[in-house]
Amino acid sequence: MSATRQLNLAQPAISTSIKKLESELNIALLHRRDRGVSATQAGEQFLQHARQILQQVKDAKLAMHAIEGLDHGEVQIGVPTMLGSYYFPSILMAFKHIYPALDLNIIDLGTQNICQRLLEAKMELGVVADKDLVPELDSEKLIQLEVVVCMAPDHPLAEKETIQYKDFLAHELILFQKGYYLHSVIEKISKQEQCRPNIAFTSNLLPLIKSVIRKGYAISPMWKVAIQEDDEIVTRPFAEPFYLNLSLAWRHDSYLSRANQVFRDFVIEHVKEHPKG
Repeated sequence: MSATRQLNLAQPAISTSIKKLESELNIALLHRRDRGVSATQAGEQFLQHARQILQQVKDAKLAMHAIEGLDHGEVQIGVPTMLGSYYFPSILMAFKHIYPALDLNIIDLGTQNICQRLLEAKMELGVVADKDLVPELDSEKLIQLEVVVCMAPDHPLAEKETIQYKDFLAHELILFQKGYYLHSVIEKISKQEQCRPNIAFTSNLLPLIKSVIRKGYAISPMWKVAIQEDDEIVTRPFAEPFYLNLSLAWRHDSYLSRANQVFRDFVIEHVKEHPKG
């Protein structure tokens, strides 16, 4: 969306306002060229401060709304696909039973994208890999997941107890798309083995991935927790195993809506009472 439409202002009015701001600050905020405009280094820094101010205004409004109680509101949380499918359902149902008036909005993203949205204040709560945690985020431990190799029962690798990286890379693969941890696992293995992976498919659709594996078209790395007994899929650990620790995260300098505060506290208490991994 263009700035004129977003602000409901004409382009000359926006240009005049920016020039006035530059005059007050005595510094250029934009590079103006024939092909368009771009932010100067000072402009980028000013934008960061402006976003913080807008976030503080949003936080103040949320604080006022929180006083009204929990008879309405929305919980919004970023959750990786497989965790949302196999770990969170019981938590969500238990929470909804206690707080039926609150809406639940679960956003399916990779942990790297979730972390970025949290840092940009575009999301209040999200599940983030511990390796991606930064000082700007507060967090609580959730679960440790193991990455396993998934294959059809009659696949040649099914005869092995553990899977070497070089053997894994010798077969056609189906992977989650970039931005998801399981994709980065392959990049790490490939770099270590100095071997280009044979990627036959990329998809974020878990039923499709399982179907491709089950029919023997490809193998895939996947969280062990995502494979059920009736999937007809064999799993084997890597000889050098991969584990991923996940945490519930939020910005420590950002106000959480009352609904998200209550959900965060509920999840933390649930994990303490029902530890997994």
